[in-house]
Amino acid sequence: MDRIQQLNYEKDFRIHFLESTGDAFQQLFEQLMGKRYPGDFIACKPWGRQGDEKNDGYLPSVRTLFQVYAPEELSSAATVTKINTDFAGAKVHWKQYFDCWVFVHNARALPPNVIKALSDLRSANPEITIEQWSFEELLIEFRGLKQIDLESWFGPAFSSEDKAHVGYADLQAVIEHIKFVPSRQNASPRPVPMGKIEFNQLSHEVASILKIAMEKASLVEEFFAEWRDPRFGSRVATAFKTRYEELRDNQPALHPDLIWGELEEWAGYNATKHPKEKAAIAAVLAWLFGNCDIFEEPLLNRPEAVAS
Repeated sequence: MDRIQQLNYEKDFRIHFLESTGDAFQQLFEQLMGKRYPGDFIACKPWGRQGDEKNDGYLPSVRTLFQVYAPEELSSAATVTKINTDFAGAKVHWKQYFDCWVFVHNARALPPNVIKALSDLRSANPEITIEQWSFEELLIEFRGLKQIDLESWFGPAFSSEDKAHVGYADLQAVIEHIKFVPSRQNASPRPVPMGKIEFNQLSHEVASILKIAMEKASLVEEFFAEWRDPRFGSRVATAFKTRYEELRDNQPALHPDLIWGELEEWAGYNATKHPKEKAAIAAVLAWLFGNCDIFEEPLLNRPEAVAS
């Protein structure tokens, strides 16, 4: 597996992480840990009035118990209550089985009261290691997966070789997935503004894929220039811009990586696609990012800012 494939898988995992809450997040966690520790990790299913007895997963080889919490919006007070209740329940039902207790959540950062609650538990229970896991900790586990496990989860990822061999036919297969809307008048491509990736807060994984795909953006430009309908490229750009604006204006607001993932899916990206088709989709999005109006330009690079 080469570096581009690894970045693609990490990008897919980040998007999957961002879009998962509640039961979907617990399923993501169970799928990850089951693939990472086959024959060891045990998912715990709630059972009637007994429930799960405050156990969302168990690694007996390292005597570690997991509790998963992923609400759509994390409340400081509710999270503190959840931590204290679940830890107390785990000690009642599982004390003889674990030495490490891990609170797994989907928040990008924890409120001060939650950090204090975890610190208080550590002070009151020195015999137990207490940890909190979010994306970065789960990504470490994800990086331990074998390629066969990654392919079974997200399908084959495009490699350096796939990117090198992307051709017009691959781009046409991607473009055929796109729904067009009428072209806007006076819409002209613009170069990539300096700092656009940073301004839009795209993750390292998505930014890396974007930069790699930029190497094929000129092929997309040639594709549209040579197409029999000279307005075709403009219609594609307008369709993507319209879809991007729908996603950008969504409430609640979507993480920029989620918007990128939705645009990929809209262009036909899915786990069953051939790697060259995935590379073609990335090339189209890179061209649109660099020359059109998907994602926002830094304020200082906008025409009205330059004019003033």
